[in-house]
Amino acid sequence: MIPFLPMLASANPVGHVIDKGLITDPTGDIWYVSNVTLMLLVAALVTLAVLLPAARRITTGKTGTLEDLRTRGTLANIVEAICLYLRDNVFRSVLHDQTDKYAPMLWTFFWFILINNLLGLIPVMDATAGLFVYLGLFQEPYTYFGIFKVQPLGDVHHPIGLGGTATQSIYVTGTLATIAFLWFNFSGLKKDPVGFFKHLTGGAPIYMWIIMVPVEILGMFVKPIALALRLFANMTGGHIIIATLLGFVVALATKMSGVTGHGMALIPLLGSIAVMFLEILVAFIQAYIFTFLSCLFLGQLVVHHHDEHEEDEVGAHGLEVEPHVAPVHVSAGGAH
Repeated sequence: MIPFLPMLASANPVGHVIDKGLITDPTGDIWYVSNVTLMLLVAALVTLAVLLPAARRITTGKTGTLEDLRTRGTLANIVEAICLYLRDNVFRSVLHDQTDKYAPMLWTFFWFILINNLLGLIPVMDATAGLFVYLGLFQEPYTYFGIFKVQPLGDVHHPIGLGGTATQSIYVTGTLATIAFLWFNFSGLKKDPVGFFKHLTGGAPIYMWIIMVPVEILGMFVKPIALALRLFANMTGGHIIIATLLGFVVALATKMSGVTGHGMALIPLLGSIAVMFLEILVAFIQAYIFTFLSCLFLGQLVVHHHDEHEEDEVGAHGLEVEPHVAPVHVSAGGAH
């Protein structure tokens, strides 16, 4: 029996999703490099490795023919399809003529968060921790120059695997939300300072400003908090459920003997597989929601309200027209 399995079954499921320090100060209280730091670096490299070649193929092939699509490759076509969908069906409905200016940043949010979410579904951290236990590859922490301590493998009671999900760390999601907050607020302030401060009044009469301005300022800070908490909670919750179900699998298979234990272990195993497929969907949905809400908050600041009113008026006078339908003549020979 692999020594790691009983430990996995009895461990707290939360322990499989929390971050672990890899390089710390000599006391171990301050982390310089952790699993989240490592995964952020890996996700950044994967994002560049996926998007840069795809972007190069998309830019060089402009004919749009079937042969061109084959030459680009499947990955480039998928990247282009997703980016075009986001730009034309999501961003443009909010940002209008400002879409092309702000789409690259929104695409960056989407792809970086998505790749972090998908990488987190690969159970590298638990697999490496179990491998270290099985092989007995443990080391005492090494302290270098009295400045930092490296403890890459931990000990038999507290193994430290390599991996994890960066977006299930509140520090990561909080940082992403802070970047989005600074970006859309400074973009709005730079584009139209008067309109930015006018936005704080909520379009209310002057005598209501004493109420509306504090509420709008509070709302400015609630938006990034909501972005951070939503992504963090969704990515953490699913991983804890999977860890719990897999713990039941190990417990049933090891604590109950014979066919009965292994047969019963199939129930939580199938449940964990179902949740894993759901987590793949959640990875896409959460990347989309973070990007869409960032786009929505940006649009409130950079798209002028009078422009929207003008578009509404044009729609009311020029676009609300019944489409011309050619009459259909039915004769003995059929419809024409």
